[in-house]
Amino acid sequence: MNIIILSASGLALLSYTTAFFLLWRRLSLRIRTAEKSGQTIEPGAALSAALGIALIGFLSHLVASTESLIQQAPSPTLTLTFIGVSSLVSCVIVAVSIASALRARADNLLLLSLPLAAFTVLALAVLPPGKTQPISLGANQITHILLSISAYAALMTAALQSLLIGVQERRLRAPQSGLLGLLPPMDSMEELFITMLWLGVGLLTLSIVTGMLFLQNMFDQRLVHHTVLTSLSWLIYASFLTGHHLFGWRGVTGVRWNLAAFILLLLGYWGSKFVLEYLL
Repeated sequence: MNIIILSASGLALLSYTTAFFLLWRRLSLRIRTAEKSGQTIEPGAALSAALGIALIGFLSHLVASTESLIQQAPSPTLTLTFIGVSSLVSCVIVAVSIASALRARADNLLLLSLPLAAFTVLALAVLPPGKTQPISLGANQITHILLSISAYAALMTAALQSLLIGVQERRLRAPQSGLLGLLPPMDSMEELFITMLWLGVGLLTLSIVTGMLFLQNMFDQRLVHHTVLTSLSWLIYASFLTGHHLFGWRGVTGVRWNLAAFILLLLGYWGSKFVLEYLL
């Protein structure tokens, strides 16, 4: 195993674990403060420290992921393994979550994204890569790949946010204290969710278009199901955003549409890669 991958993965795992602990402890303190005085504490040093450590984890994770995907000798090639791509996507999700926490105080999202990233970076360090052929680095292919990975990361972040919205919907119907009582206001959560969704769908659209333009084997028999499922996922996302704009669809409706679309996206890409690399 590459020493760079092992070292960077170890630092990322340690950073993610520490950041998660700091965030959890901060939320526990907020719970105790709210129960005793009815007030909540404002973001402070604990949140800044957690975000700083999470950023270190992200940078280390990025090094490990790119090192696993790009080989320099004898010539630069890209090896898109199932584990490597999953690791890079979860790494980007952490970056989006950190940016969201800074912009909208949505630090609760990190409680979902950090464990996911820790799991993938651990898998990157200890599991053998799947069977996949390296591809030569070309500008067109790199553009398509980067757009695809960015789209998956944005849409997975939106999926995590939609889960929190579903939890918030239930909490509003049956108010409760504890951790669930510290979720951000519904309006703020939905605004962030729709923003992530527009970003993800825009990137997915560009990914599909560049795939049709640059990948001549896009309709190869082994990739047909990937193309079909990705297109169906795009249609569901586009339908929901249209309904949100015209009819004000939101809340549980948005959660259901988003999760249905994301499941198709998961089956279209990660499902096909897992089968091709580990089962065939």
